[in-house]
Amino acid sequence: MDITMIPITKPSLDNSDYNYIKKVLKSKILTDGYFQKKTEILLKKSIKSKFIALTHSCTAALEISAILINLKKDDEVIMPSYGFVSVANAVVLRGAKPIFVDINPLTLNISYDDIKKKITKRTKAIYLIHYAGNSCEIEKISLLAKKNKIYLVEDCAHAFLAKSNNKFLGTIGDIGVFSFHETKNLVAGQGGCISINNTSFLKRANCILDKGTDRKKFIKNFKNKIIKSNNKKFYSWVDIGSEYRASELASALLYSQILKAKKIQIRRKYLWNKFNKTILDLKTKKFYLIKPLAKTTSAYHLFVLIFKNSKLSNQFKDKMQKNNIAATFHYVPLHKSKMGRKFCNSKLPVTENIYDRVVRLPLFPDMTKNEANKIIKNIKEFSHE
Repeated sequence: MDITMIPITKPSLDNSDYNYIKKVLKSKILTDGYFQKKTEILLKKSIKSKFIALTHSCTAALEISAILINLKKDDEVIMPSYGFVSVANAVVLRGAKPIFVDINPLTLNISYDDIKKKITKRTKAIYLIHYAGNSCEIEKISLLAKKNKIYLVEDCAHAFLAKSNNKFLGTIGDIGVFSFHETKNLVAGQGGCISINNTSFLKRANCILDKGTDRKKFIKNFKNKIIKSNNKKFYSWVDIGSEYRASELASALLYSQILKAKKIQIRRKYLWNKFNKTILDLKTKKFYLIKPLAKTTSAYHLFVLIFKNSKLSNQFKDKMQKNNIAATFHYVPLHKSKMGRKFCNSKLPVTENIYDRVVRLPLFPDMTKNEANKIIKNIKEFSHE
């Protein structure tokens, strides 16, 4: 009897990952080294970004974005309530107010129509999430942001290599942020990056990344031997910032992962399509699937089912757990949380109706044929019960 739990996710690691980490340890350079620079170049090419900087987490990248767009007290920032807390924290830490909006029930992505309703004279930015690796209505939202002179930040924690109209997500708004946490498609242990597409932010970004100092400029001048006066012999504090950069170990692991990104993506797509076809063939009324938008390419990050009611979602989750298949709910709406209620007392009917009907299932590239078939078998059984 198989009693091993099939996890929700599992990082895809092999000897090449270990070998790159060994190279860092052998070099004894653990920060600001070869792999940090090489990985940033590789990422920049991978998504055709104007600027990429590695960070120690996607949370760090979000905090940098909030500093770059100069969020302050009384600014309003539109974001989905159905999302991860780091987006809201980045905004609140700058003294700004999160304005929570509803989602599209077919995609679980931010609602374009609700964004339009929530824009005011105080709206400084829109932070959107490409949920499950599927693009939101990014082109429409981008045009809306430009029309209202609002900054647009894309949270692509789920969406590395995903596209809309053949353009990589994270390169359409002013700023894009990515996650390489151990639960994501590519992993660095803990890791992330920021993609800056608005060139007016580039000069300041390096200072923020270097704890608010002009260290990067100093090092560049030092290497080029153009330091001419005493006051140029040191770098100094010139802006706000923090320790945001990724370690050399994390950079090396991510470098190895990016080299395998297409292979990982192909495998995730295969499994996602296998599960998707199973559901479509069942023609069940108990649950339905997320529907990606036309002219988009998914990152195939999550596979979720949306149930007719919460009773069914609980029954399904219990069945899967009893059969050693991890199945979990996802986000609790931010506007319904203890902190969220301090900023929002309005209702978001779609979010409130759907969040406890969403169940996330295992999806990872190293899933075996037996594991995939076991998941499919239990989905089929539940649909016929």
